[in-house]
Amino acid sequence: MERAHRPPSGREPGAAASGAPETIPGLGTDLPGLRRARALWQANRFDESLELFEQTARDHPQNLVALVDGSRALGARFEIRRAEVLLERLLKVGRTRPDLLHLAGQCYRMMFRPQQAEDCFLRVLSMTRKIPDAFLELAVLRERMHRVDDALALVEDCLRAAPDYSEASLFKARLLRRLGRDTESTSLLRHLTTATGVHPLVAAQAWAEIAQSLDRTGDYRAAMDAMLRCKAILLPRSEPVRRESEFVLHHLGNLAQSLDRPHFQRWAEQARPFAPARTAVLTGFPRSGTTLIEQVLDSHSDLVSSDEREAFARDIFPAMWLGPATPAPTAEALDATALPRLEALRHRYLGFMEAALHEPIGSRMHLDKNPPMTLVLPGFLRLFPETRVLIALRDPRDVVISCFLQYLPLNPNSVCFLTLEDTARRFANDLGVWLRLREIIASPWLEVRYEETVQHLEREARRALEFLGLPWEPQVLDYRRRLDTKRVGSPTYQDVRQPLYTRAIGRWRNYEEFLEPHLHLLDPVLDALGYRNR
Repeated sequence: MERAHRPPSGREPGAAASGAPETIPGLGTDLPGLRRARALWQANRFDESLELFEQTARDHPQNLVALVDGSRALGARFEIRRAEVLLERLLKVGRTRPDLLHLAGQCYRMMFRPQQAEDCFLRVLSMTRKIPDAFLELAVLRERMHRVDDALALVEDCLRAAPDYSEASLFKARLLRRLGRDTESTSLLRHLTTATGVHPLVAAQAWAEIAQSLDRTGDYRAAMDAMLRCKAILLPRSEPVRRESEFVLHHLGNLAQSLDRPHFQRWAEQARPFAPARTAVLTGFPRSGTTLIEQVLDSHSDLVSSDEREAFARDIFPAMWLGPATPAPTAEALDATALPRLEALRHRYLGFMEAALHEPIGSRMHLDKNPPMTLVLPGFLRLFPETRVLIALRDPRDVVISCFLQYLPLNPNSVCFLTLEDTARRFANDLGVWLRLREIIASPWLEVRYEETVQHLEREARRALEFLGLPWEPQVLDYRRRLDTKRVGSPTYQDVRQPLYTRAIGRWRNYEEFLEPHLHLLDPVLDALGYRNR
């Protein structure tokens, strides 16, 4: 659930330094060191920024602003162990202050520590019922663990404390749907699309939920109309993100076009002195079945997966090439990355993944599941040439419809899903990059089709495990049992718990009249991937 507005709390670590107030409401005095740290953050000088956040917190151990901003900044960069040090101090300072416990809970939640977050929110609610957001935060955590009745009770407590809290009403509608109370859910969603004072992002999410409900009942025209209403709210907000997306796509496309097989062979040869890492990547495109494949593979005793973490694309990859003379990635910049730097970044990446997993990887294979990683795959193979690459494929027409019929917070990836034309264009772009890369990379790769997986799970699971060099274990077919106690980060966390079904195959035909004007954009990938006559 996207939060349409920030609950009462401290500022995000990237808040602008210029004009920063001397006092943060509810927290105390701001400090020059914090303002400098935020300025470094804005300049993408993250390592320097984090050091200054920590130094300021050490110099002012009782300053709440330093503890909150520092822990959030460290957590955002996957420096979770360092962030926990500041949070532990915050909990000691604020053990009797529910507002500080609430902030700590939010920090823990954002840095993949759901149990610690839940403990904080429970402590808040034991002290006061005057922070309605604590009910909602706890409800979201409970729902992710599929404790839907508990979540509903909490969100109703939230709404008793804050009847106009529209985000809580939106979440209640989702819970009612999960409980089979569709009439109540739809009524509440309709209200959120028309009520005064509802934030536009909440209304957009309500329209998306309505569209999903109409799709399930077979009213496809009405579903498309509801989804278009959702996108109409988002489109006017999208231009800055769209410009960023176009910049990124342009440069990553140029990178893929500039590479050839000798690049990847040379990188593999240069990596021979490094201790081999058991790494694998699962990518392709959103809504192509990556979550299903990941959950099956993650049930293997000799594999651990990381679910849609941003560490590589956002942190590690730029650290390989970004500098004053290289504002964008190029083949030359990747070639020039010093081997000691690569070795350090290999350790850093695995350390980030362990921190997010909250467990050691040890000798197990690590699978990084991230659908948008296709475009930065050259960077990952520069860092880990020994990586095994799994590509999830699905009928491009089904993927385009599925991506369009989703609400996602605006970012450089999701901004391409605001129109069917842009969705089709983005799919063709990303899979076009893969079609080029599969001809030139030196790392082993395997394509796994969604349609084959849902119809022949054991066969495809065996095929994938054999490719990864892992022995067959029958428990991978019982992956759904583990999901009762496992948190899944993907937006499809509810779908993957359901028994396998084939009704999503050919779903695009329900929306053919809307998709038809844009099918020509998909023609090259339909032919190349063998989906033309399916």
